[in-house]
Amino acid sequence: MSQAILNDEAAISSTEVAERIDTPLTAAGAEFPAGRADERSNFDYKPVPPYAPVAGVIAIVSSTALFAEIVVLLALAGIFVGGFAMWRIRKSNGTLGGKTWARVGLFGSAFFFVASVATHAYAYATEVPEGHIRVNFSREISAKQFEYINGVRELHPAVAPLDGQKIFIKGFMWNTQKQTGLEDFVLLKDNGKCCFGGAPKPYDMMVVKMKNSKTVDKIEGLVSVAGTLKCYPQSSDAVYIVEATYVARARTSH
Repeated sequence: MSQAILNDEAAISSTEVAERIDTPLTAAGAEFPAGRADERSNFDYKPVPPYAPVAGVIAIVSSTALFAEIVVLLALAGIFVGGFAMWRIRKSNGTLGGKTWARVGLFGSAFFFVASVATHAYAYATEVPEGHIRVNFSREISAKQFEYINGVRELHPAVAPLDGQKIFIKGFMWNTQKQTGLEDFVLLKDNGKCCFGGAPKPYDMMVVKMKNSKTVDKIEGLVSVAGTLKCYPQSSDAVYIVEATYVARARTSH
């Protein structure tokens, strides 16, 4: 009787061993159900090159190029980074992932680059009020400075024709005494003097006087001014005065 029981147990043990041998095992030796063996074989990790997600992030940030001209350059960089990422992923023959990020970077940056360039170009083309001449403060007035004839200060020949003309010019408000209800203010060619308290040169500044009892609030950053330019080269005070009909935050930086 005991011998029969031992024989049965040996047979059961042999059967269990055979079943375990036929069962798929993981790399660690643990059992892996035969029905999920295909799932395990389908798991395929692909490393993502860092420039793919970087391109995607650049594309997202490039959306601000619609409002800030300087970001247009970032959108342009995103096109190159996204394009390089796409090229590397395709060249890897399937060993690299991140194609979605690369596409977002390439096509997103391209879209925002084109859209922002068009937006800023339209703003530049339409920002000058009708009947006014666009004048660049730095290049067309400040850089010309003055001429002296027999010791008398005169306007530069390139600036003199602007006297009495309706101009459109950009600059920075300086040394305003209040925040709201300004009837006049000093316009500088740049904001370099604002933080140091230095007195600007006569050709680096203009006095803007609002016409028709209009007032304007202080504006931080670049502002646009439209009005009639009056020049007084011999004045010991303001040489350039703009009788303004329009003052607003500049739509473009040019």
